[in-house]
Amino acid sequence: MMSLLNRLEDEIVPYIVQIGVGGTGSSVAQQVAQMLSIHGKGVYVLVDPDIVEEKNLNNQLFTSANIGFPKAEILAKRYSAAYHIPCYSFTERYVEDVQTIDRIFSESLSTFRTYGSRLLPIIIGTVDNNFTRKVIHDFFNHSHVSSLLYIDAGNESVDVPHDVGQRPIEEWNDEELKRYNESGWTGQVVCGLKLQSSVLLEPIANLYPDILTSDDDIAPSTLSCEELSASDPQRLITNRFAAMIVSSYIAEVLNNSTISKHHTVFHAQRGYMKSKTI
Repeated sequence: MMSLLNRLEDEIVPYIVQIGVGGTGSSVAQQVAQMLSIHGKGVYVLVDPDIVEEKNLNNQLFTSANIGFPKAEILAKRYSAAYHIPCYSFTERYVEDVQTIDRIFSESLSTFRTYGSRLLPIIIGTVDNNFTRKVIHDFFNHSHVSSLLYIDAGNESVDVPHDVGQRPIEEWNDEELKRYNESGWTGQVVCGLKLQSSVLLEPIANLYPDILTSDDDIAPSTLSCEELSASDPQRLITNRFAAMIVSSYIAEVLNNSTISKHHTVFHAQRGYMKSKTI
């Protein structure tokens, strides 16, 4: 177990920027917002320019009344009102460079400068592409970032036929059904930690270096509407498992000012998770 209070002040004030509020991210937002309300201190910024679509209603925390509005804006307004916390949204553009993350932190930071060195910057990454993960990784390693807690959640996509939209499941062959039934259940959450310019816990791209060499190098903003709509399908229960694990990391930081695990893997169908403890 690692105590954050040994390296910071006698109190931690979390400054959380969450990038992505889709399948996993929308559930994380509700849980973290409620915990911040109980904690009584901190600021929460939700980052995602995506608009709510009808297809999102199946596995994301939106209603039909939200269709056509920015996801992050909907959730920020909902939870700032429900839990009486400072919860903001950034919906101008996708996070595609380090400068955007800098701007997101700095725009709200001026309001909370009175907390001084007690502020702990936290990034929660709940994105479905390695392009954005590379950007967050670069931010984590940048020389001007002295302290940062970076929690990344990722999960396996469901293996479906390429023509899933045109052919109902009743027409799938045995092999297609097998791949579908056996996929989309697993995932992982990784906690990277940097304090006073020293990396104490390696971020996700160091544990999974294929992220940095992935051919997923197309910026989200350059994808067409059709390509964005064809994003990998995910299971609701898998998203919920990932969100619960992310929240467990945040809860420990808020309640105990400690981190006791570095990496958690899970299998939602089998109902288990296993963490690498510190």
